Amino acid sequence: MEPHCQQTISRITPSEAERAAGALGSETVEHASQSFRKEGALIVEDIVDAAVIVRAREAFAAAYSQFCSEREDVARVGGRRFMITVNLEPPFDDPQLFANPYLLPVLNAALDDGFVLGAFGIVCSLPSAPAQHQHEDGGNLFPQPGLNGVLPAVAITVGIPLLEMNEAHGTTALWLGSHRDASRALKEAAIEPVVREGSCIFWDFRLVHGGTPNRSNLSRPLLYLTYCRPWFVEYGNFNAKNNPKQKPVLASKSFLSGLSEQHQRLLARAQEG
Repeated sequence: MEPHCQQTISRITPSEAERAAGALGSETVEHASQSFRKEGALIVEDIVDAAVIVRAREAFAAAYSQFCSEREDVARVGGRRFMITVNLEPPFDDPQLFANPYLLPVLNAALDDGFVLGAFGIVCSLPSAPAQHQHEDGGNLFPQPGLNGVLPAVAITVGIPLLEMNEAHGTTALWLGSHRDASRALKEAAIEPVVREGSCIFWDFRLVHGGTPNRSNLSRPLLYLTYCRPWFVEYGNFNAKNNPKQKPVLASKSFLSGLSEQHQRLLARAQEG
């Protein structure tokens, strides 16, 4: 259910034939691409095994939940919200998470060949976290709004919930179409989609959005990935002045050396912790 607005976000669900093939068909990719270009956001349903999500949620609770505090290597991104870089090690090294075969063709259609993973981590919303401020993730290249609105995407945020995104746990409010016209965030209501565990949501870096309150007694970890064109560098969350100690992508050399050539290119920016 998406309250407060008659608009709804497009949702793509792989067919039985596509699941057997392990990839979306060309017609589905084209439909997804058209919806994403128009709305600036998309949900792809049921593309990560439930067991992978459970393992990732448990690993976050065991190894990273204590990072949700004031630390030099953790960014605060709102009231009781923290952004934590996560190492690409078990269980986060599963390709379903960093190189999902259902997502890559849609990302390629938006970003063209050679796109890379620019950031990999978790944004954790603690219990009683208030609504996050409206913001863009930082994809504007030029100061002229009209020019940015007609350009293709340069970066995309992918969110994989480790706990269902809903009205109780909190979700991400999205102003559809605001990647083309940011004033829509002032004139129109947001949608607040439910995103089930095993599904993913992604949006254009220019899209206006913001986390909704966490009304539950559970922390809500959202695995986030930034995919971008190879020349694009995100300076908002990772820069020497405001956040010098936090690295955007962490992986060991031994892990990277064992990957396929395609996945090595995708993780070309990874650094050792």
